[in-house]
Amino acid sequence: MRIIDTHVHVLDHYTPVDPPKERGGNWAEGGWPFLLRRMDDCGVEKAVLVPVVAAYSPDNNRECAQLAKAHSDRLALLIDVSLDRPDAALQLARAREESGAVGISYYPATTELGWMTGPACDPLWRAFSEYDLVCNLQLRPPSYPVLMELARTHPQLRFVCNHLGLPDRYFEPDDPRYGGLMEAKALPNVSVKASGFFAAADTNWDFRCPRILGFISRLLKDLGPDRVMWGSDWPPSALYLTYRQHLETLRAFTPGLGEADLALVLGENAARVYKI
Repeated sequence: MRIIDTHVHVLDHYTPVDPPKERGGNWAEGGWPFLLRRMDDCGVEKAVLVPVVAAYSPDNNRECAQLAKAHSDRLALLIDVSLDRPDAALQLARAREESGAVGISYYPATTELGWMTGPACDPLWRAFSEYDLVCNLQLRPPSYPVLMELARTHPQLRFVCNHLGLPDRYFEPDDPRYGGLMEAKALPNVSVKASGFFAAADTNWDFRCPRILGFISRLLKDLGPDRVMWGSDWPPSALYLTYRQHLETLRAFTPGLGEADLALVLGENAARVYKI
């Protein structure tokens, strides 16, 4: 069974979450050797690097691109691009041609994203199509309608939501609409990462992850196992669970997930969506 981790970060210092040595690796010496060792220990074939471009890590796109190039057999690359920039389409071209990225990561600063569906963004979506890049989005529930419209308007593109769609307190796992994200059931170009468990937890210290497992079960049941992809969100996740626990949580605590469906969630979906 192929196992692909769809969400990892590597940078020298992660200001919001600074994991201790025994959990997240020694950042002063670079966290990637620690990551590759954990992947080896857990039988993870490949991971998708998600850069964190911020005031404390302004060069993380370049750093991750260099790392992905040096370890192309183990690491695939997203490039962080602010899609609201006037030169965003040009940045997509560079991401593919210069860095070999498989997708673009966008962390919007607001949930007001209606501009993404306007005609001014047509060149941007043409660039996604031309360069065959995944659009990897950090979206909260108020932005789900924008995602649905984008997916309907651009069926040739592939859209991925981080961290269970970041349900937070907008809705609970028993919501059959999943805050509106279940509209994506009719949109096969939308996938969701089962990642960032602690971000949706009631008690992020509880290794049993009851609330997260509720969201995952809802997605598996109603969206389908062919639309869900595992990701560890290492290293911030390492403050709460070990790397192996993030992987084994899905194996051990998702009732009714058979071997074929587990293979989809743990690797086959990622291989298909990111073409890796």
